[in-house]
Amino acid sequence: MSDLTPIKLPSSAPFPIIISSILCKPGDTVSKHKTIFKYKYWDYQDDPNSTEDPPKKIRVERLGTFESPIEGEIDKINIQPSEEIIHNDVELMYIKEACPHTVQYSGLCALCGKSLEEEKDYSGYNYEDRATIEMAHDNTGLKISFDEAAKIEHNTSDRLIEEKKLILVVDLDQTVIHATVDPTVGEWQSDPSNPNYAAVKDVKSFCLEEDAIVPPGWTGPKLTPTKCSYYVKLRPGLEDFLQKMSTKYEMHIYTMATRNYALAIAKIIDPDGTYFGDRILSRDESGSLTHKNLKRLFPVDQSMVVIIDDRGDVWQWESNLIKVVPYDFFVGIGDINSSFLPKKNGQLTGPTKKRKSIAKLEAAAELEKEGEIIDEQGEIEELPKNGSKDVDSDHIIVEDAEVVDDEDDAHSDISTNSPVERLLELGGGEGNTSLLLEQSLTRNQSIEEQQINRPLAKLQHDLEQMHEHRHDADNKSTTSVNNGSASEDESDEEDNLLFDDDTELAALDKVLVNIHEEYYKLLEQDEPIKPDLTQIIPRMKSKVLEGITVLFSGIIPLGFSIDSADIVIWCKQFGVKVVNEVYPEVTHVVCRDVNEDVGPTFKARVAKKLYPDQIKIVNPDWLFACLSSWSIVDEKDYLINNSNPKLWTVKDSELEKYQQVLKDRASMLESTHIDSIESFDEYDLDEANQEVDDFLAGLSDDDDDDDDDDDDDEEEDINGEDEEDSKISNGHHDSFIQDIYRKRKPMDIDDDEDEEEEGTFKKQKISQDDSEDDLNDLEKELLDGFDDLEE
Repeated sequence: MSDLTPIKLPSSAPFPIIISSILCKPGDTVSKHKTIFKYKYWDYQDDPNSTEDPPKKIRVERLGTFESPIEGEIDKINIQPSEEIIHNDVELMYIKEACPHTVQYSGLCALCGKSLEEEKDYSGYNYEDRATIEMAHDNTGLKISFDEAAKIEHNTSDRLIEEKKLILVVDLDQTVIHATVDPTVGEWQSDPSNPNYAAVKDVKSFCLEEDAIVPPGWTGPKLTPTKCSYYVKLRPGLEDFLQKMSTKYEMHIYTMATRNYALAIAKIIDPDGTYFGDRILSRDESGSLTHKNLKRLFPVDQSMVVIIDDRGDVWQWESNLIKVVPYDFFVGIGDINSSFLPKKNGQLTGPTKKRKSIAKLEAAAELEKEGEIIDEQGEIEELPKNGSKDVDSDHIIVEDAEVVDDEDDAHSDISTNSPVERLLELGGGEGNTSLLLEQSLTRNQSIEEQQINRPLAKLQHDLEQMHEHRHDADNKSTTSVNNGSASEDESDEEDNLLFDDDTELAALDKVLVNIHEEYYKLLEQDEPIKPDLTQIIPRMKSKVLEGITVLFSGIIPLGFSIDSADIVIWCKQFGVKVVNEVYPEVTHVVCRDVNEDVGPTFKARVAKKLYPDQIKIVNPDWLFACLSSWSIVDEKDYLINNSNPKLWTVKDSELEKYQQVLKDRASMLESTHIDSIESFDEYDLDEANQEVDDFLAGLSDDDDDDDDDDDDDEEEDINGEDEEDSKISNGHHDSFIQDIYRKRKPMDIDDDEDEEEEGTFKKQKISQDDSEDDLNDLEKELLDGFDDLEE
């Protein structure tokens, strides 16, 4: 075997150099370290005749030689005498080697057997640079060159096409399985009388012995390994899913868990190695602690690869990623292997639990992790530092910034400033031993907390207490419960905490079959360019929800950039247009469910008032259903309850003010030369948008307070604005509202009827000649608040 190797100058050469003479010719055989050309260069040295101190520098010409870093036969020479070389990218000549050492295994050439470690010498030439691509899934040390990788992948592609298959990269945790270490599961499995027995009787388990974590450079005695029992619930339909996909895809596992954990899970879901074989890549070999990289498996060509994962951010939203709804069977557990991954910052990541009592319990557990104390009835007894209780008992303010709904919070992570996150910000992740240690410690701590605190047992106890409390309340006063809520309570009386009605894999099956069919349909057209899934999948996605314009109201966490939210990124991939306000083009408002305790948001009420027949107001589960099935799902089962007209009241004064703000925005749009509402929404004015929302919330709340004084029969608060929008977040405000508010024309309120309806808004009438000193108390408070934030 022979190959041509380009010879270049090292980066340490004293550029620029001038070739003096060439000491070889094509056809010559050269040994390693034989001089093949001479050159000259210039340097500066002290002038020996100088009397100054320090002496002057003078430019001197020096001579140098270049030795061949390898042995072989000279094939071609690209340089000539007197030629100037100014950088190290110039290919000086080509040498034909007996072996190119392009496949290496643990320091040895896999082709000729030479020890490449022994070849290292003073020349600085590194044979390992020829094979930098790891082609094995595990840590065998097998590496190859880019050219070799291209050849292998080309052969793999030919084989797959012959078998009419594609490649499927499969994540484990919360994609095809859900795992916990809570020993409660084992106890429930051995007790047929337990209400959760039916749900956990088929849960698999295994025990891992893991080495104790020691600091880098530890020289002390070997610590005793730790043992940990894991309980694994397979996503419904997994066996059928894998069997069907194996006929159309070559499947690989790629997980951020450890290799021992991955191998144990693979043994459960694929005991005979029929589906995955040894194609398992874990975080131990992936090269990164924070992100997954498809090039680790397929360094040259990803055109036949599909990824399924419950997180898009770890893949940086690769174009051939199919994001799935996270599998959340063990209530309140989450992903036990995600302690080192970026937190979701309060984002909604999946459908709400169908049983409201479970959703509330799960949310309470999340709040308790943040420092609150939850009593037996699920009520908040104590709030975290810097937190305060909201007027609505179903919501709390976290860190004075976020409003967390106790139903939705069960499916989101509260942002924390953990040591892992700080290390991520500072050091990235790849090769970071400090981060590896910190991650391992964090994960172990999380595992130990589950084993000791037994969160599932606690939640089961809280569920029973909730039912008991509800029965006691019903016995004391049956008349206090209306018919609607009573029926809902009765349907929510199951004693079991765990329940499995997940259907994600059934929908995913159809999607993957369609992708497979589309690829091979294009391949059969015999085009000169092979089909590419990195283009096919985005194209297929973009047409699914085309024509739908969504307004999220009360869903995106306060102060969080809408364009950075996972649900928004996910929606846009499917052709959804996302806007911030109630524009005529909106087709759907996505907000939380409405009941007697939690009314609709302000924007939802505005949408229903202005466009009752055009805009559908739905809960987030409708979106997840569409995104899972890759289709527009009928909204009938997801419409927000509007049976109580009183909850949906929006005052004309509020509506006028809101529309006026939108007009002011349009004026600002013209002054900033932005072409359209769509481009305006994409413009970086998040802070201005938040000020508008806070401004409206303040006016609306003030209006409600006045009306409460005048009429005791009216609701105390009809959710004057989005619960999230009704709080001013910390910092990040400018003078947008001040500028617009001062430019607005005065609102004349002349007749008594208007005065009575407008309430305190009458006090906000400003003439154009008024100075800032004449602003009423409410206006001063608003403007002073903005100024304080700016400072």
